[in-house]
Amino acid sequence: MANQQEVTLHQAVGDRMLFVPDYQRPYAWEQKQLEDLWNDLDLLGPDGAHYAGTLVLREQRTDSGAVLTSMDDAGNVLRHTDVVDGQQRLITCLVLLDGLRRRFAGLAAQGHKGVDKVSEQLRSSYGLVEVEGLGVPKLRLGADLNIYWVDKVLGDQTYTGQLLSGHRRLAEAVVFFDKRLDELADGVSAEEHVSRLRDLLRRVSVGLKFLVYEVQSVAEVGVIFETLNERGRPLTELEKTKNYLLYLARQIKSGLGDSLADHINASWSDIFRNLSREAGGMDDQLLRAHWLATQDPDLRNWQRIASIKTRFDRSKYISGINKLAPTDTQTDDQTKAWQALYDDVALYVSTLRDCSAYLAESFDPQASFDEFGKDAEKVRKRSSALRRSGVVAIFRPLLLACRMAHPTDGTLYADLVDVCERYAARVFVIAQRRANAGQSRLFRLSSDLYLGTDPQSVLTSLRVLLLEYADDARVSDNVTSPNENWYVRRGHKYFLYEYELSLMKVGEVLLPLSHFTGGHQDQRTTEHILPQNPDPDAKCWWTEFTPEQHVALRHSLGNLVLTLDNSSYGRKCFAEKRGTSLAHAVPKSTCYAQGTLHQEQALAQYDTWTPETILERQKLLAEWALARWHVEPPPLSVAIAAVVAENDEGVVEYEGTAEDELVLVDSESSQEESTA
Repeated sequence: MANQQEVTLHQAVGDRMLFVPDYQRPYAWEQKQLEDLWNDLDLLGPDGAHYAGTLVLREQRTDSGAVLTSMDDAGNVLRHTDVVDGQQRLITCLVLLDGLRRRFAGLAAQGHKGVDKVSEQLRSSYGLVEVEGLGVPKLRLGADLNIYWVDKVLGDQTYTGQLLSGHRRLAEAVVFFDKRLDELADGVSAEEHVSRLRDLLRRVSVGLKFLVYEVQSVAEVGVIFETLNERGRPLTELEKTKNYLLYLARQIKSGLGDSLADHINASWSDIFRNLSREAGGMDDQLLRAHWLATQDPDLRNWQRIASIKTRFDRSKYISGINKLAPTDTQTDDQTKAWQALYDDVALYVSTLRDCSAYLAESFDPQASFDEFGKDAEKVRKRSSALRRSGVVAIFRPLLLACRMAHPTDGTLYADLVDVCERYAARVFVIAQRRANAGQSRLFRLSSDLYLGTDPQSVLTSLRVLLLEYADDARVSDNVTSPNENWYVRRGHKYFLYEYELSLMKVGEVLLPLSHFTGGHQDQRTTEHILPQNPDPDAKCWWTEFTPEQHVALRHSLGNLVLTLDNSSYGRKCFAEKRGTSLAHAVPKSTCYAQGTLHQEQALAQYDTWTPETILERQKLLAEWALARWHVEPPPLSVAIAAVVAENDEGVVEYEGTAEDELVLVDSESSQEESTA
């Protein structure tokens, strides 16, 4: 089994003579990887440590099983070891160390004492070691690169062979580090230059930490990679965020670091517990909604873990005096930087933890909302109505911002949820606006609310935006239009479900919306009063409807009604569907008049079913919708002020791809409660 240990670069190379097998790909690091390594070293600090990656090593053995070795001219025994994985970062570190070796050699030639020994030590430890009088590389590259590596990079000689891509990458790495080393010498004395070079040497040789796996055979390597990469579930963005924040906490060299790590771990325990009851995907929704509300409302800037790393870029929290080229002499600068790191991360973590609880409550029909006191029941009912709309994600940043900024104001939160539900119903369900209609301004309002904008002003702006996308005329037109195919809309069941609720008497209970929308029930709970496909010989239908009217009106909203099972109605004539109310001497039957739902019973008032009655019913439904989802237009002066404020912000709608848009239809209907 592989032996695993964390070691420094000096320990990894130490008593080994390393070989990159010919089957490994050539050196491939480019500018981005080189810059990342240099930045890691720059931010490491003179006493810091940084995990630099994994090395997989395998000792070369004879047929008898003995480890192959060489003895250098100083009497050191070097074990021959193949670098099975990790050669890219290892080669890069040795390129940098050889650049340091040449710098110290140059300073020694200028007469600086002590640096000649450093140069010699670097050469024998990481570059060319003397074996029987010959310079042999401590790290031998594959056949295509080794001559260039030994002669040009380590040996300071001229290379006349053909340059391959690996050669060019090595040359670019040498040039990159030479430029950085030049910068360390700019404008400073020779003594300061030497001090900076020694600091860099320490950071590379003992500050970088590697997780080393020593394997017995190449076959073992596959087992390691399978264990590391395949058998475990890929990390979620939420887990990556936790790991990065813990890494930042490790940078603090005081009790603050341990305190921050404890806070992160405890908070993530709460976050995972809060989200564990919900369907998958909540991790990303939490991170995104929280980010939009608290950090940056522009969705185009949300790049998941990359955004979090940019926001909490560790370069912000490393004082100038700890960089390779110090820029500050304040002795307490690093202490202040660590405190800033603690404060920034602790606030982010605390609000994220709180939002995970708020998010869990938003899915829970029985959520207590204890902090809202007497308003809790109102919040619960309005939250249920919003969930039934199927459009929630676009409002989450706004709802989370309200909970964070005004945690005990139940009246405000209930009002906000109510306006969001009216927005969902009018803009998305009825007006059929695209999935991100108003998204940019909704996210901007969430940021404003979190940062302290007057909440009534936010509510007014929300109403103005709602009416901009779905004013009364647009709502009425969409409901009464004789050409709208409502049957293909998932929202038609929500619309008719809310209509049914409005017809119920106190104390009556309606099955949850999920009964009408879930699984095999989906197609059975919407009844076409005028059948989709009437019998060709059914005069009861064809005397009332022309073929053109049938095609135009069969899927209109006025021709749809919720029912518990439409199969019992089939293609019957309207008179048979209508039936007679249950009474003495009237047998029980399946008909509208004896229907379970109030909207079925209401159809029994019609003597016939014609194009005119469909349009009449649509007009009735439009009037009901405008009352159910009524939005009072704000005074003209207030509306103008809200629009001007939006224009001053320069907010434009983001017309991104479908992949960039928020997922608006949430799988929440299955969790919906029975509603009285």
